[in-house]
Amino acid sequence: MLLNIYLISHPIIKLLSKSFISTQINETQNNYKYKYISLFLFYEMMRKYLQIKIIYVKKVSYIETFYLLESNKEYYIITNLLNTYNAIGEIKILMPNITILNINSQAQLLYRDIKGINKSTNKMKRIIILENILDQQSIIELITILIKENNIYIENIHIICITCYNQILDKLGKKYPKLNIYTTQII
Repeated sequence: MLLNIYLISHPIIKLLSKSFISTQINETQNNYKYKYISLFLFYEMMRKYLQIKIIYVKKVSYIETFYLLESNKEYYIITNLLNTYNAIGEIKILMPNITILNINSQAQLLYRDIKGINKSTNKMKRIIILENILDQQSIIELITILIKENNIYIENIHIICITCYNQILDKLGKKYPKLNIYTTQII
């Protein structure tokens, strides 16, 4: 297994994920923990790849500063909104230019929903696959579609998941050894 696995060990993430796994809590608290852990993982992943341009505008008596995302990059989040709706709303507020693609496990819908990525050809695309628990084989099919059909480089595909299973990581490592995965725990 030659994957680029980033096991995030920030103290807040450790506290949230440990209490999430160890105790039986109600669904509302569970959703909040999923949301905040997902946001922290998203932050850790994006701080390496997000680049901002600083623009200075001279006014009469002062200089105003603006911060803009680079215009030559597009960011996509591919997720099943039924599982990750609580974090996606917050991510969309933080990064309004990000495109969210909803997928489910049905293959026909998978092809249809991902076709939107090919609309702009001259921009570099970064794909973020957001899952709560990485445990399904369909993730391999999704990555294959992104690489073969949409010409996305494997270095530009990132998986964010709270927990992931070792069996899926082994299969991903054999097929896509340069894939980046951000997680809090490997089961």
